[in-house]
Amino acid sequence: MGASDSIHVGPQATHKVYKLFGHDIVLDVPLPTLIFAAFGAAVLLRYVFGWVKLLAELTIVPGVSLSKFKHKNRNTTYAIVTGCTAGIGLEFARQLAGKGFGLILVGRRQSALDELAKEIEAKYKVPTKTVTADAADAASLHASVARIAAAASSVDVGVLINNVGASHEMPVAFAETDPAEIDAIVQTNISWTLQLTRAILPQLVARSNKPGAPKSLVLNIGSLSGRIPSALLAAYSCTKGGLQTWNTAVATEVEPQGVYFRMVFPAFVVSNMSKIRRASITVPTAKAFVSSTLGSIGLARGAQGRPYDSTPYPSHALLDYFVGLFGSTSEAIGVGVILSMHKDIRKRALRKKAREAEKIGKQE
Repeated sequence: MGASDSIHVGPQATHKVYKLFGHDIVLDVPLPTLIFAAFGAAVLLRYVFGWVKLLAELTIVPGVSLSKFKHKNRNTTYAIVTGCTAGIGLEFARQLAGKGFGLILVGRRQSALDELAKEIEAKYKVPTKTVTADAADAASLHASVARIAAAASSVDVGVLINNVGASHEMPVAFAETDPAEIDAIVQTNISWTLQLTRAILPQLVARSNKPGAPKSLVLNIGSLSGRIPSALLAAYSCTKGGLQTWNTAVATEVEPQGVYFRMVFPAFVVSNMSKIRRASITVPTAKAFVSSTLGSIGLARGAQGRPYDSTPYPSHALLDYFVGLFGSTSEAIGVGVILSMHKDIRKRALRKKAREAEKIGKQE
């Protein structure tokens, strides 16, 4: 074999010769060192690619247009929005109506639903339907779901927003959590979401599982408390983490049938649930959060490497990304930070409760 048939790594061929595909490979560095360097380069490239992809999705890469989920041969495509009379759900209703979707509005109070329906019909000129349902009431679960399915059966439904959720009154140790509060959280976040989705999903699949048909969309509103184990909100964290696993499983089943099935991960948002009233760079208004979500459908943003998840809002996306960046090490840091934050929130909530009790005592 001539010199032209040899491959050299290094300045001089003075080390061990390896045979590969009929060629001599002469290494001037130990083979384990070369393998380790190649592995390190691959890992570094993975991190660089993830970071570049994250920045691109936050700045220049557009999400899937909502028009993709509209039926071209129908006058109106409807979206079902649960928990729609306040906070994130209210903004989903308004912004979807602004994009021309009719709405099936689901909430506990008929008066609030009627008021919202009147506002939307007047402002956005789209039709609405209303269904009253208490997601925390296990006894009425199946009857409530049946009413929603009946309302959906006569129209073209292309979007389901599983927004309704329940959390703790305040951060509390699991051993001290009211059992009734645990039941309400599990019922609302798990049982209701699964049963409603089970009732509506066949209609979405039948609509989209054919050539040239419009796609359908299911957005399940999760929480970074499900992504990062959250001490003092253990029951809530459990339900949102469980929903992530369920979301991935169902998405794997239905995405080939034309249904976009995504878990959306917010951190704190100005809302009744968070009890935060002032927006900041890390705590967006519901309007800003929903706008970010609807503008990035199909993009992972902060949920890099998780194909059926999305952390759309920029500051939340960066938090999610960095928590997952170094595996268990960065996650452990995140768990510690959240525990400290929840302890502080609990202290402030208890002080507020004590002040209110003292005020009531003085009035009596």
